[in-house]
Amino acid sequence: MSSLDLHLHTSVSNDADYSPAELLTLAQRQNVRTLAVTDHNSVRAVAETMKRGRQKGIRVIPGIEIDCQFEGVNLHMTAYGIRIDDPRYAQLEQFYVQQQRHNSIQAVRQVCEALQIQIPSSQLEALSVNGVLVPEDLAGWLLRQPQYMDAPWLKPYRPSGSRADNPHVNFYWDYFAQGKPGYVPSLRKNALEILALIHQTAGKAAVAHPGINFRGKEEVLVRLLKQGVDALEVYSSYHSQAQTMRFHQLALEMGVMMTAGSDFHGHHKPAIDIGGIPWLDDETEVERFLNTLESVS
Repeated sequence: MSSLDLHLHTSVSNDADYSPAELLTLAQRQNVRTLAVTDHNSVRAVAETMKRGRQKGIRVIPGIEIDCQFEGVNLHMTAYGIRIDDPRYAQLEQFYVQQQRHNSIQAVRQVCEALQIQIPSSQLEALSVNGVLVPEDLAGWLLRQPQYMDAPWLKPYRPSGSRADNPHVNFYWDYFAQGKPGYVPSLRKNALEILALIHQTAGKAAVAHPGINFRGKEEVLVRLLKQGVDALEVYSSYHSQAQTMRFHQLALEMGVMMTAGSDFHGHHKPAIDIGGIPWLDDETEVERFLNTLESVS
């Protein structure tokens, strides 16, 4: 286990489970001494987590994970050391929440059509969180329903299946991600606009889990890194050893720093634990990145 984890979610993210206090308790159990709160398009949990972190002797880095797009590729940009009181972050959250409330329902309808199933509207409403229907919640519900016990399209997500390590989020990647049946095009901020915002608020920007978003599109990732990105999430719970080695080399070639994060959420990703970052045997490179941030605790 690592003593740091720069990619964690609180319950402010609709697909995550734990409050700031609960997250810090879990981190303490895992001996994680430095962490970053990187909720989806939101900084609302950062101040409380930082305050509670000081009480527990845990260094908390203010952060956020932002949906954006570059050359047609949807990606996640994590930001660190930002000034969370800048009003543009609250505006950014509202920009995405409004779209999610509309698009999530349409996305589920498309998946139901693709799978040739029907789910009552009342059930979809019951599954929604703050007006957003989270795909991972839908996956969990489908896996619990007796009528779908023998459905072949759910077999990979059941115990011993090929996608059973993190079944709910794997269902999301397989059915709702870009290019999949449930994908609904939406307005996403341009990555260069997000980079500018991060830098204007004293932060550093990193491309999160590139092994997912840039699979087969490394040339696009290279062009993005040339635009002023500060770091690459080399060490990720999603990366194989080969991917980790490749992104480590790419970071060196491009002259960007390296970050490390588990992307811990809770029950939707049961194979991921706080501080559980494969292949991170030496934290020196990540500490070097942390040392570039403004003094935060």
